[in-house]
Amino acid sequence: MNPEPVFSLTNADIWTATEADRPALAVFCRDNPEYDVFLTGEVPDEAEWVEDFMTDLPPASFNWTHTHKLIVRRQQNPDIIAAIIDVTEDMIDKGVGHIGLFQVATALHGTGLAHDLYQALEDWLASRGTNVLRLGVLDGNARGMAFWTRHGFLETRRRQGTAPTSKTHLSHVLYKPLKPLTLEAYRQRVPRDDPNSV
Repeated sequence: MNPEPVFSLTNADIWTATEADRPALAVFCRDNPEYDVFLTGEVPDEAEWVEDFMTDLPPASFNWTHTHKLIVRRQQNPDIIAAIIDVTEDMIDKGVGHIGLFQVATALHGTGLAHDLYQALEDWLASRGTNVLRLGVLDGNARGMAFWTRHGFLETRRRQGTAPTSKTHLSHVLYKPLKPLTLEAYRQRVPRDDPNSV
């Protein structure tokens, strides 16, 4: 395990995932398949899921600078991963943070962990120069949409996508300025999030 966490909550630490975390990530996948079933219609293969989490990167054409594969371990039960995060800095434009994955263990839904974790993530990214965040929420994911809108995210467009299993899905693309920024100015910085772009 890393010598020190990337950042911490009162009762949990957030670490960069390492090769040594693969077995615990496989357990997280096995115990929390709901999101992947919703996305693809299939229960994920644990080994493939772990490999994707550890190695999947945004397209090089997005000109990002750093991507972080993060795991959350609660201090009262550090052997079990409580949540996972995949976040990229400076994606498409400097200062744009992209949250590709933010998943809290199903058993911990409603405990306040997701709220505290998001706030700490936002603060950490802001301290590193991020001034606007973006992410996608799958259509029909009412819980996810409620969570992100409650945290100040706004819709900028909708985009049709395809899961690895070829199942198509509609994504709501959301953004949140961490400093004053109009929707028009945001779309100029991230043209792919303009509904008039391809």
